[in-house]
Amino acid sequence: MKVKDLETRDTPRNSHWNRREIPNSAMEYNQLRDDIQNFSLDNCPLGNQGYNRVLLQLFGYMGHGKSALINSLKYVLYRGSFSVEAESGVTTHGGSYTMERRVYTLTPTITVVDNRGLVFMNDYEMSMIYAQLGNFMPLNEKVEWKDSYEDFMYKLEDSELDPNYTDFIVPVFVYKVQTKLPEQEMSQIKAFCKICRDMTGVFPIIVLTHKTSENYFEVEKKFRCLGAEVVVAVENYSNEDQLQTLGRNTDFLTLLKHAVDNVMFRMEHPRKPKEDRIQRKKFLNTYVHDTDVTNKINEIKRKEEEATRLAEVRMKQEEARRLAEARMEQEEATRLAEATMEQEEATRLAEATIEQEECDPASSSNKKKTCTTQ
Repeated sequence: MKVKDLETRDTPRNSHWNRREIPNSAMEYNQLRDDIQNFSLDNCPLGNQGYNRVLLQLFGYMGHGKSALINSLKYVLYRGSFSVEAESGVTTHGGSYTMERRVYTLTPTITVVDNRGLVFMNDYEMSMIYAQLGNFMPLNEKVEWKDSYEDFMYKLEDSELDPNYTDFIVPVFVYKVQTKLPEQEMSQIKAFCKICRDMTGVFPIIVLTHKTSENYFEVEKKFRCLGAEVVVAVENYSNEDQLQTLGRNTDFLTLLKHAVDNVMFRMEHPRKPKEDRIQRKKFLNTYVHDTDVTNKINEIKRKEEEATRLAEVRMKQEEARRLAEARMEQEEATRLAEATMEQEEATRLAEATIEQEECDPASSSNKKKTCTTQ
């Protein structure tokens, strides 16, 4: 490919993108919005290289605002009234959750996917999350967590019936600032960020929702310490709060700008979509296999520890029973000894009485008189 070919592809549609900064005025804001709406993979330095759309993959805990974020993005990108296109279910605790991989078009090039929400972040759940991330789960269908290696692999093989390798994946992690980030989950989120990078070449963009409800700067610092390169705080629009402001809208465009920046950076280098998908699948197979092996080893250890614990309990119970029997035997022996002593004492007293009577003449004379009278 010649330099002239590269220059030909650098059309006005993308030509100013690398110089695009966060807008400080309405004019800059409108220009950025237009640039996002008109962004095309065809006009990247090396062309689209086989990709036909940018897929923003949204992940996050249930009720943290993924669906509301999608509604806000569409509201900001297009002049019009606010509408709820992305809906989620409602939990018993008042939160919301998504059970499907739902697809929403933002621009002719950019599509966003509302993936099933996280709950526990355990190994099997994360395997399904990475399967969604790698685009191995069907779109617009219910996602069911598979709790066995065999079930997961069957599901993964189904993706080969209609393989998708034309989506350029950009991961996005949505987190509500009011929710404290537990220490035990920080290592899991750090691992999630790294695996997103390994599978897609892009660190997940962290989106903090409800930015005016808490000190989001503290939450942002925690995520940056976990490896996040980009953190954007937003206040989602809703039916009850539709008033647009320049700053609030700019936050949403900033999110999209960072996504496109990552795409532009990666597309400056030669890409092979089919090979990228194969590598993602190899990575996922290895991850799921290693996770399954680790879980089985841990299960064996757990059973061994449980067997050891039960053996110790039985030993303690047996020792307690033995001590109880020994105590009962001791008590019985003591009781018998005391009874024997009492019996011997009674016998001794009886014998002493007889001897006393035999040795007492008065007593003996009285006995004789009694016999004579009779």
